[in-house]
Amino acid sequence: VRRDQPDQSKSPFLLIDEGPLPGAGSDRPLTPAEAKCTENLRAAGKKAIEGGDIAQGVTHYLSAADTAHAIAGEIYLDLAGALDKAVYGQLAITAYRKAWTAIEAGYNRPGMKVDGSGVLALADIRDSLTRLGAALPQPTSEPGRIALTNSTRKLKERYFDSPLTR
Repeated sequence: VRRDQPDQSKSPFLLIDEGPLPGAGSDRPLTPAEAKCTENLRAAGKKAIEGGDIAQGVTHYLSAADTAHAIAGEIYLDLAGALDKAVYGQLAITAYRKAWTAIEAGYNRPGMKVDGSGVLALADIRDSLTRLGAALPQPTSEPGRIALTNSTRKLKERYFDSPLTR
C-alpha cells in the first residue's frame, strides 16, 4: 500500500519513469480491498487523463501500480493506452516502455515460465512503439526476445490457436 504519494510537481515523464516495478513479494495475491482500490485508482486515472489532467491521471495509475506490484505491467499498459488514446504520444511511449520493463521484470524472477499472454502483451507494446515511431527496447527476458523476433500473427498462432479452434 502506498506510503508516499507521487510528487505531482514532477513532470509526468519523471513520474512514470520513477514508478514502481515488480520485485520480491510481487507474487502475493491482492486482497479484495487492494483489488478494489487498484480498480478505482485506474478508473480515476483514466477519467483524469480523458479530462486533460495528465499529472493527476498519471498519479492515480502510479498509486495503483504501487498497490499492486504483481500487475504493474498491466497497469502501465493501461496507462499507456489511455495516454495514447488522448494523443499524448511521447508520454504514451514512456508508459509503453515502462510497461515493457515491468512485464519483463516479472519474467526475470526465478521460476517464471514463458506464457502466451505475457508474450502477446509484449508484442502489443512492440507494435504500439513501432506505430508511434519509437525505438524498441532491448529484451532482458525470454518472452521479450520471442516478442521482438516474431510477428504478432505468428505469436497468436503459436500460443492461442490449436487444431481444435481452426
